[in-house]
Amino acid sequence: MELDRNQKKAVYTNYNSVVICAPPGSGKTTVIINRILNLVYNRGVDPNNILVITFTKAAALNMKDRYIKISKGNRKVPYFSTFHSLFYRILIRYYKNKINIIDEKKSISIIKETLSLYVDSLDDENVRCVLNDISRFKTSNKSIDYFRSRIDKSVFKKCFYAYEEYKNKRNLMDFDDLQFGAKELLLKNKAVLKYCRNTFRYILVDEFQDSDDLQIELLKLISQGNSIFAVGDEDQCIYGFRGSNPNCIVNFDKYFNGGKKLFLDVNYRSVKNIVELSKVLIINNKNRNQKIIKSCKSENGKIEITTFKDEYEEAEYMSSKIRSIVTSKMYTDSDIAVLYRTNLQSRDIIDSFLQKNIKFRFLDEGYNFFNHFICRDIIAYFKLSIDEYDMESFSRIINRPFRYISKVNINRMKNDYAKENCFDKFSRIGEISVSQIRKMKKLKRNVSKLKRLSLYDAVDFIVYRIGYIKYIKSYCKNSSCKMRQLKHVLDEFRRVCIRFNNIDELLKYVEEFSSKVEEGRKAGEGIILSTIHGVKGMEFKNVFIINCDEEIIPHANSIEDSLEEERRLFYVGITRAIDNLHLYSVESVRGKKKNISRFIREILKYNPNI
Repeated sequence: MELDRNQKKAVYTNYNSVVICAPPGSGKTTVIINRILNLVYNRGVDPNNILVITFTKAAALNMKDRYIKISKGNRKVPYFSTFHSLFYRILIRYYKNKINIIDEKKSISIIKETLSLYVDSLDDENVRCVLNDISRFKTSNKSIDYFRSRIDKSVFKKCFYAYEEYKNKRNLMDFDDLQFGAKELLLKNKAVLKYCRNTFRYILVDEFQDSDDLQIELLKLISQGNSIFAVGDEDQCIYGFRGSNPNCIVNFDKYFNGGKKLFLDVNYRSVKNIVELSKVLIINNKNRNQKIIKSCKSENGKIEITTFKDEYEEAEYMSSKIRSIVTSKMYTDSDIAVLYRTNLQSRDIIDSFLQKNIKFRFLDEGYNFFNHFICRDIIAYFKLSIDEYDMESFSRIINRPFRYISKVNINRMKNDYAKENCFDKFSRIGEISVSQIRKMKKLKRNVSKLKRLSLYDAVDFIVYRIGYIKYIKSYCKNSSCKMRQLKHVLDEFRRVCIRFNNIDELLKYVEEFSSKVEEGRKAGEGIILSTIHGVKGMEFKNVFIINCDEEIIPHANSIEDSLEEERRLFYVGITRAIDNLHLYSVESVRGKKKNISRFIREILKYNPNI
């Protein structure tokens, strides 16, 4: 690929500390590769003195492969690395001992085990939230008492200390420990610092906007007296919850004395009107560089902004449209991506695809709505109402809400193989108070009523008459979930129930839905489903972004504190589109009225003819 004028400026610059502001589709990887080639072949730099930092192992390998293919057979290859691999290398070289990194699955297990002492139901999102908070705390330089965790502070402390104790006893490190260890070593050992500076004379950093403060501190340490060439885009800084900050690009000269900025200005990815639309959106952010962005392409694509009555109508319209796009054979399945702000919004899409037999695949682990603990609990109540011998369902719901039923008594029941319904068996096993037996008889009557109610009414009966709402409230107290989020799950489950006449029909649907989600996790082809966060760095010929409504995007939790990051996230979603962009909103979500997203209004304000 021939370089444009600004790409050449970036590749051949003599600035020692420079950030290349690279808008979406502007060829940042091409610039980095050509910068390396220029250093090696035009300036005679030894590749062993070049360090290239990316944010994922896959990106590092990809960039290394691209370099090798066009480097004219030069056997020396620069060091392509993630931050964590770099710090591991520094520490291992000095200490000479093997460094053992804690396994991610073990980290999750420790947090789950600790949280389970305070919260009965756990989902992966809640656990990862705690792990992210632990990472944010460790890099925050704050006392734990002043750190704002997203779960109850006392529970967070228990999780943090349990996690750190496990690592310390087994001499394990996590990625944050690698960073702290590298910083401590470089500050106290001048010989190691000198070795790093002499070795890594030319440092190139990809996705610079994703760096956290500690990573930037380490870059400043190693790059002193050397060259740093950072490439990124503050408009695509969407990982604030991990510590990234757009200021590292906006105020680059304050981080690196004498630092300069160069700008790429051509988007080679998207058609002209998509580029113009994205610019109209992002100029509303204040914490950014003012920049020129233009499209390489002169043609326009289709931009569709449509509002629907509800999520069902939105999903039906979109799935029909996608089917007609694929049937026309202009585009393949892999050319189409459906994006959403949170995983909860994917249920209607999956449901509609299931009914129309449209294949789909997830870019990450995917999300099964019915695996949410609230769905599993209500389904367990339903199963028990049609089968009073279902011990698994009985065990799941018996203390939801809390009924002071001990695990000892539950285990006794499980080990009692008499053919007897769960309620009567419980009353027979002994060591049960009279009041508990009375409560059990009442619960049996209430659970039996469920199969005679409409599914919608049965959900409310479980929540309010049986008292499941008490369990939800206690869960919120000790977890990162807000009551509003869990009510959304309840509302969504109620909405599912409206379609079915009885429990058997619902259970059959849940099984079929779950099977399709599992297929989507393993599938190698199909329409792509993902959160917007999950597609950063990717591109698709057709992009659909659903539920562009207030309190969804921007998210209700971020409107006050992180509005600019929410706008950057929407910008990232829009700029994944190559040819066509479809932005959908709905008038009501789970029966509640919604207003169209302010981001859509900002776009229409400047260009009402879209």
